[in-house]
Amino acid sequence: MQAECRVADARTGYALFDIHDVLEDANAAIYGDSGASIAGEDGPADVGGVVGKVLRNLKSFDGIEVEPTDEFARHVATRWRQDNVPPFEAQTVDGGWRLLTSHPRPNGGVALISTDITEMKRIQIAHLDSAEIFRCITDSHPLPVWVVDEESKQIVYESLDGSRLLGRKWRPNEPQFIIDHFADPDDFEKITERVGHDDILRDHEIELRRPNGSSVWCSTNCRRSHYRGRPSLVIGVLDITERKKAEAIKHEATALMQKVLDACPVPTRMSTIEGETLYRNPASRELYGDRGQIGGYYVNPDDRKTLVGVLLDKGCIDDFRVRQYDSNDNVFWGSISARLIDFQGRPVIVSNASNITDIIEAQTQTRQASERLIDAIESLAEGFALYDKDDRLVLANSQYRKMHALSADVLVPGVNWFDFLRVTAQRNQFPVSQDRIDDWLVERAKDRREFRQQEFQHTDGGWFFVSNCPTREGGFVVTRVDITERKRAELAAKEADELVRRVLEACPASIQMTRADDGKLLYRSPASDELLGDVDNAFDSYLHPAHRKQFVERLLLMGEVDDFETQLKRKNGDACWCSLSARLIDFHGDKVIVSHTYDLSDRIEMQQQLERQRETLHQNEKLSALGGLLAGVAHELNNPLSVVLGMSLTLKETASDPKTVERADKISRAAERCARIVRTFLAMARQQPTRTSNVVIDDIVTAAVEVVGYSIKSSDISLSVRRAPDLPAIWADPDQLTQVLINLLVNAEHAVHGWEGQRQIMVSTELQPESGNILVKVADTGPGIPSEILPRIFEPFFTTKEVGAGTGIGLSFCHRIIQSHQGTIQVETAEGGGSTFVVSLPASDRLAERSEAEAIELPKSTGRVCLVVDDEKDVRELIAEILTQDGFTVIVAGSGKEALKQLKSRTFDVILSDLKMPDMDGRRFYNHVSDFHPAEADRLAFLTGDTISPDAQVFLRATKRPYLEKPVKPFELRTFVSRLVNRDA
Repeated sequence: MQAECRVADARTGYALFDIHDVLEDANAAIYGDSGASIAGEDGPADVGGVVGKVLRNLKSFDGIEVEPTDEFARHVATRWRQDNVPPFEAQTVDGGWRLLTSHPRPNGGVALISTDITEMKRIQIAHLDSAEIFRCITDSHPLPVWVVDEESKQIVYESLDGSRLLGRKWRPNEPQFIIDHFADPDDFEKITERVGHDDILRDHEIELRRPNGSSVWCSTNCRRSHYRGRPSLVIGVLDITERKKAEAIKHEATALMQKVLDACPVPTRMSTIEGETLYRNPASRELYGDRGQIGGYYVNPDDRKTLVGVLLDKGCIDDFRVRQYDSNDNVFWGSISARLIDFQGRPVIVSNASNITDIIEAQTQTRQASERLIDAIESLAEGFALYDKDDRLVLANSQYRKMHALSADVLVPGVNWFDFLRVTAQRNQFPVSQDRIDDWLVERAKDRREFRQQEFQHTDGGWFFVSNCPTREGGFVVTRVDITERKRAELAAKEADELVRRVLEACPASIQMTRADDGKLLYRSPASDELLGDVDNAFDSYLHPAHRKQFVERLLLMGEVDDFETQLKRKNGDACWCSLSARLIDFHGDKVIVSHTYDLSDRIEMQQQLERQRETLHQNEKLSALGGLLAGVAHELNNPLSVVLGMSLTLKETASDPKTVERADKISRAAERCARIVRTFLAMARQQPTRTSNVVIDDIVTAAVEVVGYSIKSSDISLSVRRAPDLPAIWADPDQLTQVLINLLVNAEHAVHGWEGQRQIMVSTELQPESGNILVKVADTGPGIPSEILPRIFEPFFTTKEVGAGTGIGLSFCHRIIQSHQGTIQVETAEGGGSTFVVSLPASDRLAERSEAEAIELPKSTGRVCLVVDDEKDVRELIAEILTQDGFTVIVAGSGKEALKQLKSRTFDVILSDLKMPDMDGRRFYNHVSDFHPAEADRLAFLTGDTISPDAQVFLRATKRPYLEKPVKPFELRTFVSRLVNRDA
């Protein structure tokens, strides 16, 4: 005990109690005060009294603030003297640290030990500071993160690194609970409780279990937050498995140290200045072995000399780090703290040593990890910068500097973020006007307060994706990614999409995009919307949905379909035939049909019109053939009619017997009627320009009735005509108006032909008082015109008759002719009540031509010679007789050749020739006269019954020679010839 008392000035204090807890011995270090009394100086003392004195020099005990009460002292005494409990750490009032342990004595009683661990705690705090700096850097890099519903403990968000850490894939739609991965489920409750008290938990260590059974140790940072409106915990972890392994090793060393401290656990020794060992505890013996000289512990013996020199100079030394040999001659790093004391009259060194090899290695690993992290950050393709809580730059990699090339010179550690941004704006790195820099900086201030991701464009056109992420220490991390090429590609794609959209919007074609499987409509052009309406599914447009299935099956098999014809529903619901052409493409992982819809209605209508036009052409060809036949018939009829009409009129003029005159008048009227019928047929078949004159409407009605009257009456249809008296004349083409009335009468006949009711057609003329127009009405008692086709009856080629029975041009022809005469044609009808077509024509304001009866007497042509050329003997004799009575000397010729012989011998005042003659017809005759007797050609005129044939019309128009149509009346002939003679005169 004497030796132990001499060690009272060492850093380890002790107090020895007997079996009755009475203090037997203690040193001053146990009280933390070299001036405190020791055992026996103040009388007997128990454990409570000694602990009470010890507490006077302590600030906290085992993390609890020391209370100056007897109850607290008894509580500490009870805990300190317990067996088999871990040692307690206590902080002294001067900031030092003590490790408190208890040990049973062999003879009963207990030994209380207080060891100074201040330097070791400083090393730990320094280590923790280094670890904090390391975490500051690592927190700026992506780490495993979970967001956990606080109530249900369900994982509502898990980062990719979190999934990798746990070794399984997180599925958001499947409930997964964080507590399932805790090795100790109570750890989660502890985390929740501590976060509930402090709102944030830092560096809490937990053990997690992977699905494969392996475990991983993590340092946890947790903050209370809200996620989607529910209280949640944001948990971020750092994998510290390797560190825990290292700590486990340290823990084992600590456990060993605890056992050593049970019997003075700290390797402690007392030696002379020369190196002779005076005392060493078992821990020291175990550490260093049984070397006789202390100098043998040092790898470099000069290190001990240095230590001794410091002690001799200052009396103490702490944390003197040297490389030493352990008991197995292994080299280790030791931390030595020593004091120079006086022992038995001579200076001795009391020291304790700590093996700090693990700390040195940990510091080395931390430094190397920091260097590796910095190297990793530097190797990133992204720009990376870390700013502290005061907005000062901590570090930035070269990519970050390159992206701020214009302002890289000010981008140095310690520069304020806002000062740096102001420089970038002033140097026009960003498109910010100089007068708005302050406003721009205010907006940027939001970036450092919260997590934000934005795209910025530099003035040079470059684009960057910038992320600002706050750190737990109040700073923030900025990452920048160059997305210039991506933005250019997006712009090009956008422009291409816009071009395609504009093309499709402007394209008159009906284009659609639909999904092949369910028919959902993805896109439709305006033309498609106009055709098919606003539908959501392609099936809704098909009149027969099964056709869509056939269409898709063919498309899936072939990849393309052209001209698939089916019936679709229009926008208004009507059915229409359409042709579909489509191609199959992949769009966002789906089979999509791109189709073009062509409305076949116009094509079908065009085909129908072509059919009608073919029928019309066929009818025109038949009419043309009929016209040619009519021309031949008219020519053959006109010659005898000319004789009958001319002779009857001559007989009427020359006869003195009244009976003879009456008979001649009847013959002439009958002949004139025949002539009118022939002339009407010719007018219907003739294609020639309009020839207008003052026309009496009754004459038109009479001519039309004469043509179709027999057909109507022979069909058992009653025909009545009612004419208003004294109607004014109209200015019109009589042939065209006759055709109009004939068409109306024929249509009326067809309307009542199969009618079971009353079968009657009425034709009437009247004067409309209000307008002064002449009205012609053609009414029938047939079935009437249905209301649905009434608006179309005047359309070209529209007909309700069967193919071959009608051309659809009759009423449209009538409508066009009446309009060309400044008139109107309308219909009044009622189903089952017949129809009435009303033609309204304006009265003529032209002077009336003189009638044959009112004409003045023509002068005699005595002394003039006329050549009459006609192959019909009766016709040329009739003409010769009429002209002879008029004073002409007439010479006749039966052919063109015979007439040429006459021309060779003399000249003529007038030459009248037929067109159609054998041997030499009128055309060849005229050409010969023009070539060889040009003076006679100007006196040549034609009398012909053929003006319908195209050849005749072309010839008469080309020669511009006057002509008179057969049959001819004596007065017409005299007038015609008189005009020729007088014109020449």
